Amino acid sequence: MVPFGLYLHIPFCIHKCGYCDFNSHPMGDTDTRPYVEALTGEIESRSRGVEQEITSIFFGGGTPTTLEASQLTGLLTALRRNFSLSADCEITLEANPGTVRPDYLPRLREAGFNRISIGVQSFDPGELRLLERIHTPDEVEQTVHRARGAGFDNLSLDLMFALPGQTLQRWLENLDRALALEPEHLSCYNLTIEPNTAFQITFDAGQLVLPDEDLQLEMYRRTIETLTRRGYNRYEISNYAQPGRQCRHNRLYWLNGDHLGLGAGASSYVNGVRSRNIKSPARYTQAVTSGHNPAEFSERLDTRQAMGEHLMLGLRLKEGVDLDGFESRYRVGLASVFGDTLNRLLAQNLVTLDGGHLALTEDGLFLADSVILEFIS
Repeated sequence: MVPFGLYLHIPFCIHKCGYCDFNSHPMGDTDTRPYVEALTGEIESRSRGVEQEITSIFFGGGTPTTLEASQLTGLLTALRRNFSLSADCEITLEANPGTVRPDYLPRLREAGFNRISIGVQSFDPGELRLLERIHTPDEVEQTVHRARGAGFDNLSLDLMFALPGQTLQRWLENLDRALALEPEHLSCYNLTIEPNTAFQITFDAGQLVLPDEDLQLEMYRRTIETLTRRGYNRYEISNYAQPGRQCRHNRLYWLNGDHLGLGAGASSYVNGVRSRNIKSPARYTQAVTSGHNPAEFSERLDTRQAMGEHLMLGLRLKEGVDLDGFESRYRVGLASVFGDTLNRLLAQNLVTLDGGHLALTEDGLFLADSVILEFIS
């Protein structure tokens, strides 16, 4: 079976965090029903061109758990009605601990959601305030216990390190708190200052100072050591999983597989065509309700663009890019196209060729963004 994924974007959140550059919008007293109705309409219209069986579904945001449980289960029902889902389809919901009520998760599990990704970021109250998160460390533990009680046996926790003022010891304590909850999956992201965020303004003003590069590197290395020792496999730059618990949907994305994005700002890649929906929830809702295509951008990638994206995504995986698969897909060997770049990066010990794969070395993984840029610039 060739994997095919669906992504649903829920753009609402209680508060937009200072570091966030995602398409998220504080909801205030927004009535979410028109958006959910429009999203249901897009599910119905876009499904007509999809014959593949769906192997993974991901509800992201924003904060999907700002919606009522009945709205989320209604969307999942619409997906089942309009698409063919595989028997073992992975169905992930992103959750903010500050928005999950006691009766919420049992209803979602009963409806068929089978994986929860919890946005923890930190267990330190001061760090949570700095990040402008709305939850407390206790609410994280409550959410995990509620998820287990509801029958979820596949949980992922998101954490952030290299925060302003963070010490190595405090980061390792955060990691220990997360491990004590025994999640099947962990995502550990190095904080980066993204353009057009509140953090960028304070950073540019000199009011936000990140740990120096040596400390960031030590945090990164100790993360790998700690999680490897505890039985987690690092399968992507920032992602670690127990055996058999890698995120199927994210692997599909990194392997440059076909996926259909639904909702405001959602991106798709299907049959070599990349597209993106209108970002504004109000304009997206109006477009769908009026019977118009909500896509604001669409292009068919030429072969060179497609090869660059294939490398950009695949090199994020620890296993790297399958050379035979690359040649089969594009009818040309990778070295024939990127030979000069490849030789330069091999000489710098930033990439390796081993077992039929091109992969980043440990040094290359830490410098992944700049190394990958070499292939697509």
